[in-house]
Amino acid sequence: MRALRFGLLIMLLGAGKNAAAQVPGADERAAPAAEPAQEPPAPEPGAPAPPPESAPDPVAAPESAPAPAKIPEGAPEPKAEPPPKPSSRAPAVAATDEQEEVPALPPWIRAHRPLTIEARLGLLVRPESSEGFDDETHLGADFGLSGYLDLSREVAAGLELEHASLGRGSAVSGLDTVSTDFSVTSAMLGVRAYPKRSDMLDLYVGLQLGVGFQHVSSAGTRVNEPLRPGAPFSCSGSDSPGFQIGGGVGARFMISPSWGIGARVNATGRRLTSDVIDACAQGIGGATTITAGLGLGYDFDLDP
Repeated sequence: MRALRFGLLIMLLGAGKNAAAQVPGADERAAPAAEPAQEPPAPEPGAPAPPPESAPDPVAAPESAPAPAKIPEGAPEPKAEPPPKPSSRAPAVAATDEQEEVPALPPWIRAHRPLTIEARLGLLVRPESSEGFDDETHLGADFGLSGYLDLSREVAAGLELEHASLGRGSAVSGLDTVSTDFSVTSAMLGVRAYPKRSDMLDLYVGLQLGVGFQHVSSAGTRVNEPLRPGAPFSCSGSDSPGFQIGGGVGARFMISPSWGIGARVNATGRRLTSDVIDACAQGIGGATTITAGLGLGYDFDLDP
């Protein structure tokens, strides 16, 4: 009997051990079974790919502006303010500490050592009358060309060439008539002194010494035989040179560093013959003339 009980006890212990081996432990019952990992779904075509897990979090979008306050019913809607009108004035530019320098105009620079070539045209008056003429005209024209070189700022020397008309004389003797035009061509050395000289204006006094050649041109009638009408004639001739001296005052206004307009009043004493010249006509004799003229000159700089 005891042996039977002992055998049943051993069988029960063996069955208990088998049941315990088949039942899972408490730790295994507590841990849930891990679900198999699922692959992420493939992106749809055309949609942007999602950022990888290692990418930083995107910046949070700014908060939206608060909604405008609701207007109570029945209240008038506020009028919108008109946009500001554009100003007609240009915006003022702020002044800078360093202003741009305005380029200075080039200075008025005249020739350092000028050679002045001047052409002059004027009017001549011969106040004296000559013997042997019944009627005379005392007005004539004067044309001159001069060249002066500055020896210093105060003194210049040069040469003057001049052709002047001395007027006309006429005479009647019986059946003979004659009308003669007188002119003189001169070549004179000149000196000028400048009491005042500036960039714009020159004032000077001048003196000239030289010689002049008298020219005559006559036309009229001449009776060669008695009781015959006079025969017309014309002729011309020139005399040997005669001494001349002149002097005057003048001014020159510069219109550019090289160009200038000159004005001069000059008196000249001319020692000319009153004898018959080349069997043509009687000379005018000694004469004093006064000329007033305007000239245009250019300065050549010999020392640039």
